Amino acid sequence: MHVPGWLMTVTVLMSLSIGRALAGEPATAVATITAGFVTGITVTSGGSGYTSEPSVTLSGGGGSGATAKAILSGDKVAVTLVLTAGSGYSTAPTVVVEAPPKPLSVKLEMVPKLTVEAKAAEEKALAEAKAKVEAAETALASKLGLSKPFVAGVRGQAGDLAVRWIPSGRFTMGSPSSEPDRSSDEVQHEVVLTRGFFLAETECTQGQWEKVMGGNPSHFKGAERPVEQVSWGEAEEYCRKLTAKQRAEGILADGWEWRLPTEAEWEYAARAGTTGPRYGELEAIAWFSGNSGSETHPVKQKAANVWGLHDMIGNVWEWCSDWSEGYPTGSVTNPTGPSSGSLRVFRGGSWFFGAGRARSADRFRDGAGRKYNIIRLGFRPALSSVR
Repeated sequence: MHVPGWLMTVTVLMSLSIGRALAGEPATAVATITAGFVTGITVTSGGSGYTSEPSVTLSGGGGSGATAKAILSGDKVAVTLVLTAGSGYSTAPTVVVEAPPKPLSVKLEMVPKLTVEAKAAEEKALAEAKAKVEAAETALASKLGLSKPFVAGVRGQAGDLAVRWIPSGRFTMGSPSSEPDRSSDEVQHEVVLTRGFFLAETECTQGQWEKVMGGNPSHFKGAERPVEQVSWGEAEEYCRKLTAKQRAEGILADGWEWRLPTEAEWEYAARAGTTGPRYGELEAIAWFSGNSGSETHPVKQKAANVWGLHDMIGNVWEWCSDWSEGYPTGSVTNPTGPSSGSLRVFRGGSWFFGAGRARSADRFRDGAGRKYNIIRLGFRPALSSVR
């Protein structure tokens, strides 16, 4: 059959273009784990030459069961989504993205059809992934009454709890050697938080506690005062019961839960972009030994930080989720503390302690069952997607 010269020239050029695309480079990615689960996968190189979604496998790390899916943009891997988080991971598993196919011999009349179908499939996959994210954000915004979700400090209402959005970001945790009253365990180091979360606008009040747990363990009574004399385990139980209660009431969107913040999340939220000893002038932001009159006070009587959080400094100490350990010296991502220990961390200073403890970087620790002494421990719940 005679093929016109102009048609042969155009088709051959298309064939060479496809050949080059197929002879590409494999994509690479790294996994992030939190509390033994795979919570995210970051694409470090999209590679090239992919004509269909490659398979993604995770191996090692001491755990099992995690699965993931790759989504293409053009001939590159744009996003890798975690489908199942698995469990039991002590270190990040190795992520292997299937290499792009080797150059193929393509019949001339097949080239235009292959190109159009591949592009349409890529665009559809990306659109579906974006739609899922937007739907989840819209659902959460609707549940919490937000007009602008995921803006730093935006206020939402989750049942009886006002929450503020804490965006992902990086900061320097700890304090410089020149900071007055610092301790040797406040070694400065970079922390990267890859996922945003909500944090209660105030410490958990006695009124909020009673609605979920019943009873009131506090020494200084008052519905708007922070609950205190609460152990770490009791604070965790409150978060579990609040999650179940609000899911049953239709307040929480699917896949979201209440929990205690990590120590890194707590300090990041308290600082709200500040780098000094505290996020404002001490008398204006905190109840401490110098102005408390030897008792706790109702929440929100002192100035909030720029993200709308009250009493991050002073009033009552706040439990964090971490077991206590020394800080690293290098950069860390989404730290959660050691997997076991004997002491739990709490932060923020209190009505009983002086200015030296009323600092963003100050750290304290005690047994997870401790709750009754003069420290009078409380907490502030965080709300996030399931880790």
